[in-house]
Amino acid sequence: MRKAIFITGTGTEIGKTMVTSFLALALQEMGLKTKIFKPIQTGLAEESSSFADQYWYETVMGAEKGSTGMYYMEPAVSPHLASAITNTPIAPHLIKNKIVELKNQYDVVLVEGAGGLAVPLIETGHDFYMTKDLIQECELPTVIVSLAGLGAIHHVVTTVSYAEKHGVDVLGFVFNQFDASNVIHVDNVRTIQKLLGLPIIAKVPVFKHLSRNNLAAFVQAFLENHEQKSLFMEGLSIEV
Repeated sequence: MRKAIFITGTGTEIGKTMVTSFLALALQEMGLKTKIFKPIQTGLAEESSSFADQYWYETVMGAEKGSTGMYYMEPAVSPHLASAITNTPIAPHLIKNKIVELKNQYDVVLVEGAGGLAVPLIETGHDFYMTKDLIQECELPTVIVSLAGLGAIHHVVTTVSYAEKHGVDVLGFVFNQFDASNVIHVDNVRTIQKLLGLPIIAKVPVFKHLSRNNLAAFVQAFLENHEQKSLFMEGLSIEV
């Protein structure tokens, strides 16, 4: 099996990187050789001079140095603006070629986007090349990451509507910072599934102390639940 999956979100700062890490650990635990790739990274981590997501993947997840990205731009702004500020041309065909190269080396490639589907990556003379355009060009099925609290229904429904309008294949959702004791979280997830009929791939809780070991422990417990594991595999269209 050789496939690449795009990981997007309903907005910024919702934990796409952490969810991508969860997905990678779960797939690896199931015996699939998995690679995380975030082609466009902006903004430096507070802890170091590294880029925030690169820092997480290398320091916490143990990724090989410099192996998770392609374009690194220091301004913590939208990619199209960072590209203009730093005079860094972004070439979608090179990103596509890299994804194809990685697919030939790994069972699953998880491609993490910057922000959501409507994030502009490149500004042209009269238009913008958006994240959804990159997804279309690379023919990537997509997982949407969302929070589960107030506003989640609107954010998820509008994101899916935008995806459908532009021909993006949505596999399903991962809800981050999910609290099973919170009636709003539980009802929001139920309502979203009823409204949209798409799979709930996973519900990931808040971690008091987020580390690779804690995330791996959650993954192990998650996969021991046969129903959860089945829904996970079906949602990602994964066969082991």
